[in-house]
Amino acid sequence: MNYPLCDKYGFDEIGRRRRIELLGLHRSDHRLVGQLHAQVITPAGARIIDDFYDYLLSRPETALFLDGGRKVPQLKVTHADYLDTLGIGFDSAEYFENRLRVGMAHARIGLPLSLYLAAYRLLEDLILDRFSPELFRIPEEGMALVRLLGRIIKLDISLAIEIYHQSQIQDLIRSVHSLVDEKEELSQQIRTDSLTEVSSRRHLEEVLAREIRHARQQARPLSVAIADLDHFKRINDEYGHLIGDQVLREVGHRLGAAVRDGDTVGRYGGEEFLVILPSSTPDVAAQVGERIREKLAGEPVSLAGQTIPLTISVGVASLLDNDDAESLLERADEALYAAKQGGRNRVVSL
Repeated sequence: MNYPLCDKYGFDEIGRRRRIELLGLHRSDHRLVGQLHAQVITPAGARIIDDFYDYLLSRPETALFLDGGRKVPQLKVTHADYLDTLGIGFDSAEYFENRLRVGMAHARIGLPLSLYLAAYRLLEDLILDRFSPELFRIPEEGMALVRLLGRIIKLDISLAIEIYHQSQIQDLIRSVHSLVDEKEELSQQIRTDSLTEVSSRRHLEEVLAREIRHARQQARPLSVAIADLDHFKRINDEYGHLIGDQVLREVGHRLGAAVRDGDTVGRYGGEEFLVILPSSTPDVAAQVGERIREKLAGEPVSLAGQTIPLTISVGVASLLDNDDAESLLERADEALYAAKQGGRNRVVSL
């Protein structure tokens, strides 16, 4: 027979023996369990359960979980099964599995552990209330039953806590994973321009600052290219802003296809794109700029049955010894301005 919860929580034969020994239970206590049922639980079980639920319904904090009493009849049936098996075969895998399953059921409905433990204490008190004076005619025997009941209840509580503890850990893990996913999603949103799906301006600024540091530290070249779509206002005016947005998205895709692995393409603003080119000399950067220009001019965009020719102007600048991000971008912008003034659809390097 399979006992999946026992397997999950490490209650093989050795694990079960350690648990019952920890609680002071012994194989000889099976006889006392039989006596407890014969003299207390069997004759008084129904009354114990009635008293148990009468008390829970009288307390607002526990009545909340009983749906105004509508769940009580079915719960009484379940609880009768629990009480009928209390302590019977307490060292068996079947008993451990059953008690773990009971704990899982309560954890799943969201019953706070504090209330669950209080309910166990209440049940123990109600059972003790049904101990007749005859059980204590020989005080040692009566007290042996009292101690046994306490240990059995503690065993059941300890198994419930296993479930609650694991449930809390799993909830915590799920929460952590959810937070990580949300953080990653938010980071992705911050890094990515929602329209064109290339890097956002904020991400571009972070990458550029990092690449300037690396270029200084490693004494390697760095270049940037600012590419601005020619006559974009005319496209918006003639075809509408929805088509204009689709054109920008296509431009982003083409720029991404034109650059090298390790380069970063992003939308810097409006129809302006920035390309960061690590380890690129002025000549290499100019070649990449020309490839970008050809990628845009080489094939018109077909959208909504319209064929729209595109050209782009590109300004390229390379990092100088006294440059920071601002001065480097200013020179690339000056080169872009020269490309526009020179007739557009061209690459200018400074």
